Amino acid sequence: MVDPDVFDRRLERLEQAITDLRGVAAVDRATFLVDRRLQAQAERWTQVAVEACIDLAHHLIADHGWATPATHRAAFATLAAQGVISDEGATRMAGWAGLRNVLVHLYLDIDHARLHDVLTGELDELVAYAAALAAAGEP
Repeated sequence: MVDPDVFDRRLERLEQAITDLRGVAAVDRATFLVDRRLQAQAERWTQVAVEACIDLAHHLIADHGWATPATHRAAFATLAAQGVISDEGATRMAGWAGLRNVLVHLYLDIDHARLHDVLTGELDELVAYAAALAAAGEP
């Protein structure tokens, strides 16, 4: 059974990060592109959101005894194969994992215009993921 404390804390953190990111996304693009503090908030909260998504995936996979994925992207594919999320959802979440890798490892090359585009147009993907994982994690 999914450890409700572990699972719920990560789900709550994901939901809080989404709320925080919506606030940043509400800032007009021109302001965002010149405000390093907003950029830093967006970077960190995006990283936290995706880390929570990844943790939730691995927790659910382990709980069900499904094969351990070799990569974070593969974890989302496993969720799709098990019917937790759609194949399209797994592809979208793999994109978020890629964004997380850029934020963590390629931080010198972050395209803040692209990050703003993601936040203004793609946050609902994280909302849908959170809903799917919440439903899958219920006892």
